[in-house]
Formats: sequence, C-alpha cells, structure tokens
Amino acid sequence: MNTISAKSARIRRRVKKVHSERGTTMVELLVAMSISVLVFGIISTALVQFFLVTRWGNDQLIITNDLQVASLWLGRDALESANFVPGAGAVYGTLNWADSTHQYRYSYNIVDGALVREHFENSILQSTLQVARHITNQGDVVFSTNSQLLSVSITSTSGDESETVDLSLAMRSH
Repeated sequence: MNTISAKSARIRRRVKKVHSERGTTMVELLVAMSISVLVFGIISTALVQFFLVTRWGNDQLIITNDLQVASLWLGRDALESANFVPGAGAVYGTLNWADSTHQYRYSYNIVDGALVREHFENSILQSTLQVARHITNQGDVVFSTNSQLLSVSITSTSGDESETVDLSLAMRSH
C-alpha cells in the first residue's frame, strides 16, 4: 500500500500544480485590452493633432511670407515713384519715376496664381519677380490711388487659411 499511497500523493501534487498554473482569465484579458485601446487612443490623438497643427502652421508661414515680401516691394517702389497709372486686364497698374526712366508694373499671373512685379528701365524689361505666390484670384489684389497715397489690398491663401493686408503707401511728390 505504500506504493499506492506514494503514487496517489504524486498525482495529487501534479493536479495541484496544474490548478496553480491556470491560464489568464477573461476579465484579465478585457482589462489588458482596455488599457491598450486607451493608450493607443491617446497616442493617435496626439499624432493627429501634431500633423494638423503642423499643416496649419505651414499655411500661416506661407501666407505671412507672401504678404511681407509683397509689402516690402510695394513700399520700396511706391517711395521711389512719382505716380501710379492704373492698368487694364491682368495688369493692376504701373508706378512711374518722376523722370520716367524707371517703371514698376504690377500684374496678375493667372497660370501661377501670383502677384508679379516687372521692372522697366527706359521701357526695356529689366527683371520679373513674383512678389506673392499664393494669390487665388485676380480680385484678391486691389490697387487704388488718392493723390500721393497708394492703397493696396492683398489677400493670400494657402490651404484653408487666408489673410488680407491693407497697405497705405506714400509716393514721392512731384
């Protein structure tokens, strides 16, 4: 009987060992999955926000750069000019020096969607420069003059962002 009781004791130990090494319960699996979903949700939300803010920031930088460059060129040309002659069609107008040797013509390039500055010297084209590259429509730039004051309104658009700047520029008196 000793061998039988020894065998039965070994069997009982194995059964206890099997019961003590039980698997994962359904509750534990659900808790682990819930934590994983929560962490994934937080990380994915942060990534989406990062990309949205980056895109918005890039659009804002593009618009700001467009408006600053256009403002600098228009301000410089207006200070050197004696008068502004309105244009027709895609040409907004021309800023003329008092001695008529230099002219700065501003126009809309429909292909590139840009405000273009052309420098003429003695009626010969010297240079062409896009001063604002994100002008959606020709009507987004408006020139008007009142005596020696040139008013320009420019709207630049990039993505879903848009901004308008209104400039009042003094021209050189005769």
